[in-house]
Amino acid sequence: MTPRFLVLGPPAVLTVDGRAVTLTGRRDRTILAALLARRNRTVPVDVLAEAGWGAEGGWTPNALQARISHLRRLVGPDRIVREGGHYLLRTGPDEGDDDLLREALDRARGQLGAGAPKEAVAALEEGLALVRGEPYEGAATCAAVAPAAGRLRELLVAVREVHARAVLEAGDARGAVDLAAALVAEDPLRQHAQAVLVEALDRDGRRAEALAGYERARRVLAEAAGLEPAPELRAVQARILADERSSARPEAAGPGVLQPPDMIRWLARHGHRRAALDLAVRCAWGWWLAGDRGRGRRLLLDLLDDRPDSTTARLWAAALAAHDRDEPAALAEVRTLLDGRLAAGGRIESSVDGLALLVLADRHAERGEPDRATALLAAARPAVEAVGDPWGTALDDLVHARVRLAAGRADEAQARASAALAVFESLPDAAGRMRALELLGYLDEVAGDLGRAARRYGDALLLAVQGGWPHAQCHLSVRLGSVTDLLGDHPGGRQRLAEATALARRVASPSLLAWAVNTLALVDARAGDRAAAERGHRQALGWYRYAGSVAGVALTAAALARVSAPARAAVLLDQAERAAVATRDPRAVAYVVEGRALAARTDERARHFVALARRLRTEAGRPRVPGEQPDLDRLEERLRNRPGPADR
Repeated sequence: MTPRFLVLGPPAVLTVDGRAVTLTGRRDRTILAALLARRNRTVPVDVLAEAGWGAEGGWTPNALQARISHLRRLVGPDRIVREGGHYLLRTGPDEGDDDLLREALDRARGQLGAGAPKEAVAALEEGLALVRGEPYEGAATCAAVAPAAGRLRELLVAVREVHARAVLEAGDARGAVDLAAALVAEDPLRQHAQAVLVEALDRDGRRAEALAGYERARRVLAEAAGLEPAPELRAVQARILADERSSARPEAAGPGVLQPPDMIRWLARHGHRRAALDLAVRCAWGWWLAGDRGRGRRLLLDLLDDRPDSTTARLWAAALAAHDRDEPAALAEVRTLLDGRLAAGGRIESSVDGLALLVLADRHAERGEPDRATALLAAARPAVEAVGDPWGTALDDLVHARVRLAAGRADEAQARASAALAVFESLPDAAGRMRALELLGYLDEVAGDLGRAARRYGDALLLAVQGGWPHAQCHLSVRLGSVTDLLGDHPGGRQRLAEATALARRVASPSLLAWAVNTLALVDARAGDRAAAERGHRQALGWYRYAGSVAGVALTAAALARVSAPARAAVLLDQAERAAVATRDPRAVAYVVEGRALAARTDERARHFVALARRLRTEAGRPRVPGEQPDLDRLEERLRNRPGPADR
């Protein structure tokens, strides 16, 4: 039966000729909404009056009667009746579009239970076609209407959840992913939608994303509501894990069907040690890019246990230890080893050793040590070029890009990073592609193109999730969280950074934890929470001092100075300036100079430092990122409103 009353959108009446008439008068619309919200039940006159005139009153019985008369002409004279001090709107079965939507939901559930998902999809899409907007749109905030509007919103979500399930069961896993993901984005606590999303991702061949999605749902439920996943959601994860275990192939099958670690060990046991070592280096290089350095280190050292003092063993042990607690000792070990060898006139000839040097060069570039990075690149290049190693060439391009960026040569950095991305895409190599996308995203960020940076970081993060690389997920979540905040989505950025901090603790990485905490502190400072910012920066600075990271000290000491007392700020800025100059990164120096502008006691000194920082950024082609330093924006605005001596 055709509905006569429409509430799945602005309240309206369907006339006999099929026209939907939406009332233009606010009072008529809200009074009709109040009657529809309690159809076939009496509604007190004062409730209708409040709906039409608001809590302040100003109505008269005659004015309300005039509104009711107008509605009777529209819906029929016998529909609205007066019973004492009440009015009642009479409707029959299925005369409301919400009635038809409920009927479609019930029918679809039955069809799903009977194994007819395509019919269920058709029924639900027929029901969803009735939706014209938000339930009771334009009147939903009225006290008499709000409960009914809330129930209809919940009905719509239930219909969409069952629709996503029916689409999945009908064989369209990708379509189900899109539908369920939209529901989860709107409300991460909807466990049925989470279960559909996890299962749909798995059926779409995206198992790593599915398991990561379950873990994300579990964390959100615990942190936001103190809940454990519902049995339905746990059952989906259990099925995926059981299928993963049952599909694992036995090691005895031979190298052609094994995962890389098992293949490497199989080759080594069967006498192919050189082939095993070459493959292990390739895998360790990928694991390093992906942030899973422990696995690569264990495997390499297992292969080299009969020659643990070889150059190869020592270089790779250092390369894979150079990111966390052993970082200072590992880098010192490489300096001793390589300086002695080169001083004696030797050179690096093995491509295996050359790749280790490239990994170490990249770490030095990250730490703000361009001279050391350049020396390692030079030492590695002959060995990598001699064998025409595309992996090594791509990594060489990435490290050069990072060094060029630190020197303010952004165009050259862009070209080298793009070349590396092209190689990784052609191999294909997901870990390398992820690393290149991250560097290109950072180049976009420092150039001020935050939207493009967010897209690059998002693509790289998806690769990390698909690869099951928690270190990389944490690293990229920090990048994306910072940019998200700068783009104006402050809750989204903070949530992403909180997730990164929790993940850094879970993987027990002090370097990742320092970076996540430090970035969250920058967000706190922008939001005006100086106490939280100071705590975060102090924690991070402790790690960077221990690790000897001049880039980390330069940024963090300068940031901490901005939220510290003046006497302490002066000491911190001196420390930051020494570290920034050591990095030879104009952006790092500019940030310290901007800190000095904020701490300046006179407008003249502040103007001097602002102009110096602007010149440094202009010469390096690296403008200040919009929204990154609201404290400096406010200072510049104040200086513009106070002309200096030369302006008077």
